[in-house]
Amino acid sequence: MRLLVLGGTRFLGRAIVDEAIRRGYDVTTFSRGLSGEPRPGAEALHGDRTNSADLLRLAERDFDLVIDTSVIAPRHVAASARLLAPRIRHYTYVSTLSVYAGFGEVPVSEESPVLDCPPDADGSVQELGYGELKAGSERAVAQELPGRHLIARPGFILGPHENIGRLPWWLTRIARGGTVLAPGDPSQPVRVTDARDLAAWLVDNTRRGIPGVVNVPGAEGTTLGELLTDCGDVTGPGPDGPLRLRWVPDQVLLAAGVEPWSELPMWAPGIPELAAVWDVTGDRALRTGLRYRPLNDTVRDTWSWLRRDAAARGGAGTFEQRPGIGLDPDKEREILASLD
Repeated sequence: MRLLVLGGTRFLGRAIVDEAIRRGYDVTTFSRGLSGEPRPGAEALHGDRTNSADLLRLAERDFDLVIDTSVIAPRHVAASARLLAPRIRHYTYVSTLSVYAGFGEVPVSEESPVLDCPPDADGSVQELGYGELKAGSERAVAQELPGRHLIARPGFILGPHENIGRLPWWLTRIARGGTVLAPGDPSQPVRVTDARDLAAWLVDNTRRGIPGVVNVPGAEGTTLGELLTDCGDVTGPGPDGPLRLRWVPDQVLLAAGVEPWSELPMWAPGIPELAAVWDVTGDRALRTGLRYRPLNDTVRDTWSWLRRDAAARGGAGTFEQRPGIGLDPDKEREILASLD
């Protein structure tokens, strides 16, 4: 089976490539080669999909399947899909729950309205908006490969090699020990998907040629309190003493200007724009074979990766982190001090 992964060197793309190679697929990746290392066992092609000359290199090849993890303008997704359509059986596009109009504010299912963005739109994420860009790219794929495409809409993706820094930040902070600011209510739901589980499901359903749209919102039944407790269990006692989670009410954090979702990852306070963020239908993913591993397995494996990465770098656990992720230590101390 010949699989082309558009991307394939970072986080989810990396997990997809590793899963396909494990199954004996003939895997080719196509990326700019600016981040991440090519995966052992995969053929790495370097090129920019926004450059027509680079894209035409794919016209010289034949593949059976494509999985596209890109975040590029819809018109470039359309160009790739159009070029590859005569050469492949099935095309899977990895989108996001953020394509839904009102996501976070209202419950959503696969039939809910999607943001308006045309399939030929051009522009960056900053210009179009992340959800809009992905929505336009979905339309581009559907337009070019009717009946031969799968649109996957995941929510929070965690696991080893995460390149956003949400779970790594919590693990690194909790590993220091002492009193840790824990946001809101420990019973707050959390729904996450391990990148490796998503990768296995994507490879399965791309091979099977499953068409249509499928939400992948994460397993139900997990709480923020369980997540942070799991982090403490795997990291053990820290240099600042035994771990003590200090749960701080939503209104205190909001009054202090703490940004939900980013400064304290996975914190969803009771505000209108996040009132229904966990209320997403995910039955279709389960019916098509998605299996979620226990959350503590994801936490444990991510911590193991962080420690290996630190050893390889010869220093304390550094990790890739998007701007704005994680609470500044001084801000945390100020908030905790204000409670005493």
